[in-house]
Amino acid sequence: MTVFRYLPGRIMALTRRRPSPRVVIIGAGFGGLAAAVALRRRGFDDLTIIERADGVGGTWRRNIYPGAACDIQSHLYSFSFAPNRAWSRTYAYQPEILDYLESVADDFDLRRHLMLNTGVHSMGWNAQASHWDVHLTNGETVVADVVVSAVGLFGSVRYPDIDGLADFSGTLMHTAQWDATVDLTGKRVAVIGTGASGVQVVPELADVAGELTVFQRTPPWMVPKEDRSYSADELTRYRRLPWASWLQRWRLWKLQHDNTALTPDHPRMAVVEEMSRKFLHKHVADDRLRDALTPRYPFRCKRVLLGEKYYTALQRDHVNLVTDPIARVTDSEIVTDDGTVVEVDAIVAATGFETSSYLSGLDVVGVDGESLHQRWGCDPQAYLGTAVSGFPNFFMLYGPNTNQGANSIIYILEAGARLVASAVSRIARRGGFVDVRPDVERCFNEQISADLAQTIWTRCDSYYRSPSGRIVTQWPHSELDYARATWRVRSRDWVHSGPA
Repeated sequence: MTVFRYLPGRIMALTRRRPSPRVVIIGAGFGGLAAAVALRRRGFDDLTIIERADGVGGTWRRNIYPGAACDIQSHLYSFSFAPNRAWSRTYAYQPEILDYLESVADDFDLRRHLMLNTGVHSMGWNAQASHWDVHLTNGETVVADVVVSAVGLFGSVRYPDIDGLADFSGTLMHTAQWDATVDLTGKRVAVIGTGASGVQVVPELADVAGELTVFQRTPPWMVPKEDRSYSADELTRYRRLPWASWLQRWRLWKLQHDNTALTPDHPRMAVVEEMSRKFLHKHVADDRLRDALTPRYPFRCKRVLLGEKYYTALQRDHVNLVTDPIARVTDSEIVTDDGTVVEVDAIVAATGFETSSYLSGLDVVGVDGESLHQRWGCDPQAYLGTAVSGFPNFFMLYGPNTNQGANSIIYILEAGARLVASAVSRIARRGGFVDVRPDVERCFNEQISADLAQTIWTRCDSYYRSPSGRIVTQWPHSELDYARATWRVRSRDWVHSGPA
């Protein structure tokens, strides 16, 4: 609110300072920390970061299965505002990534904003007061002017729908719910699934299991992973010369950017597919096994995985690959469609997440009592993956159609956090709330759907799709395009309601 006071010869405007917006951030992983830092940099300190776990880290705190690692190079898989010059290897494993996120929370003084061991089960928009009532699992309610969901894409685990699985009497666990107290040494272990977590955990289990059986539905395309420890000279250079780690980060970013190929006719697509075929041929000598590991779908239609350790593990004497579908599970056996019986002591489900179920377990009720999940049905959509009309002052990071096709997702999260900070700054200046225009949201998603129809992802089924078949996870352009689109809040795309 601005009051004008007349003084001889001039008019002076006296501005009454508005209170800082109360911001609730749900999730303390990469997205939540990025949002908190972006807001703090804009001068906003009334932040509460609600995290259901007992510390920061998000997916990198939950996923502790053996071999858990990142498939983006370490110097690129980190915040631009918090470079880590002490990465020990080219591709970091889970403990080191978690340590990095802990250091970010410390270095940017974020711990005082944390509310740990607390979940959010629902939130509702209070139209009269123009704020959100955020209902916690402990029975409390937090009032927020702005809510930022940073729960991510990989939250709700997916178990395979197999007859009898619930009746299995041995050890059953998902890679994302790993029980480190279970000793699998010498046991007969089955791994169901050959996605990212399966490819990482199989070599580790092959080192301890007495027998290991890998049940494959679809083989992944795989490419080399130049994973190694940094030399002492490299570590010294990164530590002493800040520009050296920055240059490495830029080099990796440009490599990823230049090699982004998302359409079937892109000239890079055939080149990289051929490289993947040669990679398989080099590391798998047996013709039958190589044939079983050869994908029958276009390269990059599903997530491409990295490293030869998986191929090497499958060729060990006590490791078997089964490609026949699983018919049922008994109390101690897995039976396939062709009648093969595999006796097992433990089953590891490496079957991923409910990636199309955005905000799973969180009921969001907006204007006029409308439920966000009812609005979405099975096809979540959002403007720039961050906002939905009718849900004012509510933003998402890693929302629908923001998963990066080739580069680091951290780049996308920082871009989204910058947009959120821009919106909160506008709210702080003018009061009230912002809401994306419904026609803008509709046109955006129509264009995204049209652009996605031209991509390689339409050529097969994958976790990128919702049950209806629509691709709901992927961004069909480069990371630079997303950064440009989210650089700031464009007034023409939003409704701003409240005091002027």
